[in-house]
Amino acid sequence: MIYQFNNVQFYYADKLALALDQVVIEQGKTTALIGANGSGKSTLLHLCAFLESPKQGELLFMGQPVNRSDLTLYRRRVGFLAQKPFMLRGTVLDNMDLALKIHGKKQRTEKIWRVLQQLDIKHCAKQQAKQLSGGELQKAALARLLVLEPEVLLLDEPFSYLDQSSAQSLELFLRNYTQESGQTLVFSTHDRLQGFALADQVLALAQGKRVHSPLINLFSGFVHEHVFHSGALRIILPEGVGSGQYASINPQDIVLSADALVSSMGNCIQGRIVMMAEEGASILVNVDTGVIFRVLITYQALHELNIRLGDKIWVNFKSNSVVVF
Repeated sequence: MIYQFNNVQFYYADKLALALDQVVIEQGKTTALIGANGSGKSTLLHLCAFLESPKQGELLFMGQPVNRSDLTLYRRRVGFLAQKPFMLRGTVLDNMDLALKIHGKKQRTEKIWRVLQQLDIKHCAKQQAKQLSGGELQKAALARLLVLEPEVLLLDEPFSYLDQSSAQSLELFLRNYTQESGQTLVFSTHDRLQGFALADQVLALAQGKRVHSPLINLFSGFVHEHVFHSGALRIILPEGVGSGQYASINPQDIVLSADALVSSMGNCIQGRIVMMAEEGASILVNVDTGVIFRVLITYQALHELNIRLGDKIWVNFKSNSVVVF
């Protein structure tokens, strides 16, 4: 592990923004933070970047308790990219070279050009950083971090202001980063499926707390006699679930079939396919049952089902696949 949070709480004034009983972020892996705006994603990233420290509880880095008096030293070991990165006056080269000088790094020119090539922005090297387009600015700010070879790379909603081409380029980079560098990557995203597609580990946050749910296929309602009611939708729950305002089903736990799998699944709902698209190494299928279910299936399952847009299909999932909170 690289981070461990033990009974950590963080407040903005008197408002609780984050409360984590025990959360571990694995070293050398890609971790995605998902959740709605205000769920605590940015706060958690700020703690990981040592820009803030917990008001209560314990934060460990590389297995050692983090001492508040040493936050500056820890900050030099991580790279944090904000949603709207700030670049200094001068060219992209100037920004990267200054970062290396401040950190006392040698062989600066070689490192700069290697990273610019890695991100495919060598053509931006001598451009004024503050005059770059949104996608190029994001890449230039990322390059300024990468050239320092941080032990942890932290990205706060890196896709928010990118066009489709820039977003696809960044996705490709994130897929390969930990494998090629051996370092740790943590990023936040409002696109929950994107988080699942790109990350080794997904941490879902709601109202400042971790929830063991993908927050996809998320429905609001109430529980009555082991059934979750959400408008016309009724979801069978496992015994022992007595309350909750939200129910969520992992899109990978849903099975599509031409007929209802009554014998093995507690929940079988018929609908019609309204969208199909590639999602990483899987296929995303949206099924309209009166509400939209988002389902991730393999290419092999797609071939075996032989489904098309407009086809009727059954959405099947077990009661213990439903997370209620």
